Amino acid sequence: MAKKSGLLSYLFVCGLALVVIGCFLPLSTTKLFGMNGSSAFGIITSSGSGILKVGSILTFVGAVCGLVLSFVSVKNGGLLKLISLIVSIAGGLYVFFNASGIGKSLAKSALNFGPGFYVILAGWILALVGWVLYRD
Repeated sequence: MAKKSGLLSYLFVCGLALVVIGCFLPLSTTKLFGMNGSSAFGIITSSGSGILKVGSILTFVGAVCGLVLSFVSVKNGGLLKLISLIVSIAGGLYVFFNASGIGKSLAKSALNFGPGFYVILAGWILALVGWVLYRD
């Protein structure tokens, strides 16, 4: 398959950059994630639950590793980028399922998500589309 150029080559990078930016924004508007409107870094540095810390770290580190792999030429770079995206998504879903009470009331919880949650979600989607459309 021939390499595509232009905007498609930057979708993965832009998506993961959005995930990193989303980690700086508030994840919730209320006490949904155990913290009152805290960002992922606020969760990591707080004395809160270890589950939230591990998930937040995985989300951030997966995105940063994917960004680094986008600018460094390594063997099996496309696969490593996909693995970093999966780690980021797994960390975020780990936090989401363990902190939001998804099984009880998704509609009620969805109203409490902050801008960071939506930016991270958009970043994951954009990065996944970028990886599918443009592979090394």
